Amino acid sequence: MLDLLNLPGIKPVDMRHEGKCLVIVAEPVTVEVPLCGECNIPMHRHGTRKNKFMDTPLYMEPVRLEVQRPRFRCESCGKMSMPELSFLDDKRRATKRLVDVIRQQCLGTTFHALAEQTGVAVNTVKNIARDLIEELSQTVRYETPVIMGIDEVNLAGGYRCVITNLATNNVFDMLEHRTQEHLKPFFKDLPDADKVEWVCTDMWRPFKRSFAQYLPNAKLVIDKFHVVKMASEALEAERKNYQAQLSKEDRIYVKKSIRWLTLKRPGNLTPAEQKALEVVKQAIPALAMAYDFKEAFFCIYDEPDKQSAQNAFEAWENSLPPYGMEPFKKLVKTVHNHYDDI
Repeated sequence: MLDLLNLPGIKPVDMRHEGKCLVIVAEPVTVEVPLCGECNIPMHRHGTRKNKFMDTPLYMEPVRLEVQRPRFRCESCGKMSMPELSFLDDKRRATKRLVDVIRQQCLGTTFHALAEQTGVAVNTVKNIARDLIEELSQTVRYETPVIMGIDEVNLAGGYRCVITNLATNNVFDMLEHRTQEHLKPFFKDLPDADKVEWVCTDMWRPFKRSFAQYLPNAKLVIDKFHVVKMASEALEAERKNYQAQLSKEDRIYVKKSIRWLTLKRPGNLTPAEQKALEVVKQAIPALAMAYDFKEAFFCIYDEPDKQSAQNAFEAWENSLPPYGMEPFKKLVKTVHNHYDDI
């Protein structure tokens, strides 16, 4: 039989399919009678044992090895022994090369996908990844960011705090929770804390209270995304106010046909969408006004410097009508509450 395995000390003798797995039966190429480690006398054969190990996939299928290994017994002391297989991993019922493949891929794909691809249990993939991360933690040292980002992501039913290096666009660390009880110890123990010059985050005040006393040279900057998002939310509120006056059928039509037109930036609209937007603005003047306020607010961030942006915001604020557009007036209040940080 063609040697599909290319593993030292064994040769394949049979192959079959079991479910989604390819099973390759193998046996030792040569068997030498070992000496007993205790008595130093030749041992005697004592039957065989079938051992099963996972190997790297073949033909896009998981592979399981079944190796018939001879057993030996010392007639003097009764000690049992089997030939060692050098290609097996020391900790798992898998070949070393399979463990190497999982190590190479486990940080770039999901554990479930990798388990299905290789035929090993999800927990095995997880444990291999944990061992790899422990090894990396002993050798890899992340430089404390000069420009640090702090945000949260919803994972496994809870918010995790993500610390990023915005200068290199890399994740610096991840905390189990974003509470001050978790954040303060992190910043307190942060090496080279004086290197941090800027901290970019959202308007959640506990973030600022968490790092203020531990990062002596850091200035807070509220992330642009979280600021301009409020303008889009204000436009959405105006659209919903308009929809509330319509029949059910008209509300569904407006939501499906108008919502994404008004939320997109002009530069991202196709020619057909630009024409459709103009029709909407002519048909619904109040929504057209809200759209223009949203776009004008976005354009504040296009100003070349801080003073120009402050002047643009002041002009934008003064252009709001005395009545109506309440969601945008709430936006004005929020900006003033965080004015220095924005």
